[in-house]
Amino acid sequence: MIKMKICMYSSYRNECDPTQYLQKHDFHSHNEFEIYLFHSGNCNYLIHNKVYHLQPNDILIMNGLTLHRPNPIPTEKYIRSVLNFSAEALQSVIESLKFPDILKPFHDYNHTLYRGVDTELVKKIEYSLKDIAELNETFEKQENRDILITPLVYEAKMKTYIIQLLFHIYELNQTHKCDNPHVESEKQQHVKRITSWIEEHFHEEITLDDISKNLNLSKYYMSHIFKEITGGTIMKYLMSCRVNRAKILLETELNLSILEVALESGFKHSSHFSRFFLQKVGITPLEYRKRTRIATKGKLSNLK
Repeated sequence: MIKMKICMYSSYRNECDPTQYLQKHDFHSHNEFEIYLFHSGNCNYLIHNKVYHLQPNDILIMNGLTLHRPNPIPTEKYIRSVLNFSAEALQSVIESLKFPDILKPFHDYNHTLYRGVDTELVKKIEYSLKDIAELNETFEKQENRDILITPLVYEAKMKTYIIQLLFHIYELNQTHKCDNPHVESEKQQHVKRITSWIEEHFHEEITLDDISKNLNLSKYYMSHIFKEITGGTIMKYLMSCRVNRAKILLETELNLSILEVALESGFKHSSHFSRFFLQKVGITPLEYRKRTRIATKGKLSNLK
């Protein structure tokens, strides 16, 4: 039976220099669900075609598959807590609880911001994120410790902590269904128009001039405000949309060749697609498809 990792990434009150963060991170997506708690800083967060200017104690939940990117402005330190976890690896526990709705917020509200959350509930969520991050760090850096955490103990505790956190998120979703304020500035509205247009046309051969003409915005102004609000360029967002689409096709359309995946994702040549995919994802398209098939087999094995 193939074991799936539960906690793919965790950090608690992670503090970083915004400039260094922007150099290392771009628009991205992943298969894991994400819970994000913003503590402090000056940050715009792009998810899909929405831009949020974050406030302390804002909570974001997302299914991970939608392109997203924080853009911390280099005037303040950027501090947040984050968890990326595998829903598949928790499936057996969720089934034993007989409460599948615990993941409902991620399915029904797959990129949602919660603001003005009750202080006590924010604390519960923060403490759960802290427990998870500390457990993960202890397990990964325990070589020189006298008392070691065995993989079985780690897995059991991690599942317990994440399930507890998911109940807090479920409570959040139940008590803040309509509490999702989103007032867009004029620049944010333009960014929304740009991202929406790109998401409809990324599979076509398009240029900045095409986007500028169709949205009736000057190319310079359009490029300037997009970089200001999101921290990335329009062309990087376009290419990220193409890679994101390719990942989905590689996972779900196993009958398509690599060339067909490339063409349907907006790349003109399979060689360029493979090089760019390797640069962005870290493995080739073929390797990505193989890993996906192995993970799928593992999931099916766990359900037997």
